[in-house]
Amino acid sequence: MRAICVFSSVMMFLASTSALAAEDPGKVLGYLPDKLGADSAASNAAERFVGKRLFDYMNGGAELYLAYGFSDISVRKYKKGASEVSVEIYRMGSDVDAYGIYAHRAKGQKVDIGIPATLAGGMLSFFKGSIYVRLVVAVNPDKAKDDLVAVGKALTALLPGQTKFPAEIGLLPGGAVNGSMRYLPNSQTAKLVWFDGEGDVLLTKQSKAFFALYAAGDNDIGLTRATFEKKADAAEICLALAKKLGLKTAQKDGECSAAGQTPDEVYAIMTTQDGILRWASGGADLKSTQNWLKKIK
Repeated sequence: MRAICVFSSVMMFLASTSALAAEDPGKVLGYLPDKLGADSAASNAAERFVGKRLFDYMNGGAELYLAYGFSDISVRKYKKGASEVSVEIYRMGSDVDAYGIYAHRAKGQKVDIGIPATLAGGMLSFFKGSIYVRLVVAVNPDKAKDDLVAVGKALTALLPGQTKFPAEIGLLPGGAVNGSMRYLPNSQTAKLVWFDGEGDVLLTKQSKAFFALYAAGDNDIGLTRATFEKKADAAEICLALAKKLGLKTAQKDGECSAAGQTPDEVYAIMTTQDGILRWASGGADLKSTQNWLKKIK
C-alpha cells in the first residue's frame, strides 16, 4: 500500500458552515488587525472568502479543506522586517478537523510560538481550537524564520480556543515518519490523500481513522487504526479491503482477520475487534508485519 502521496453528510456540513459563516464578519476579520506585533504593519485590507468561494482564493487544494468542514478564510498581508507575510486563517468544522488539515502541513521543523507549530521553507502552520493558520513568505523564505515566528506569536494571542492533539494519536506507536500522521474522518478525505483507493474503501461506513508511516528497513510500514459505530461494519470493511488487496481472510465470532501479500509485493495484516480495525501494511514478510500490527493499541 502506497499511502499518503465531502462527503460525510451534506446536511451536517451545511449546518456547521452556515452557523460559522453567520458570525459577524467584523469579529472574524478582527483576528487580522492593522498590526500583528511590534514592527509589523498590514500592507493591504483584510479579505474573507466563505464556503466554496475558497476556490476563488486558491488555484488548487480547496477540496481538501472542504472535506474537513471548511467554513471561511480570512487573509491579509503584513510587512515584518524584510519579509512580507501572508496570513491565512481557516475556520474548520471542529477542533479535530483543524488538526486534520494541519497534519497535512506538519512535515518540517517544530517551533514554539506559545503553541506547537511547524516551519517548512517559507511556511509556518499551526492550529488553535477549530482554526487552522498558515503564514507564508514567498520571497527569500530561508531568511524569514524569525519574522514568521514573531507574527505567529502575535496572532496566536488573538485567536480563541486551545491546541489539543487528538488522543487517538497515542494509540499508534511513536516514531512515525515526520509529517506522515493523518486523520481521516470521511470518505472524501480518504479519496484525496490515499492514492490506491484503499482509504476510500476503509471509510465507506460511518467511521474515522488515524494513519501514519514508519521507517522499517527498505520499506515504509503503514499503520492504520479505524473505529466504526458497529462491530459488523468493521468486519465488513475488513473483508472488502482484503478482497481489494488479495489477502486471505478468516472470520470468527463476527470478527475478521486477513493477511497476505498485496499487489505491491509487500505484506499486509488486518484484524477487527469490537468495532476497531487495526491494519499494518508494507512489511517485507508476514512475521515483521505482524509485529508492527501488535504495536497498534
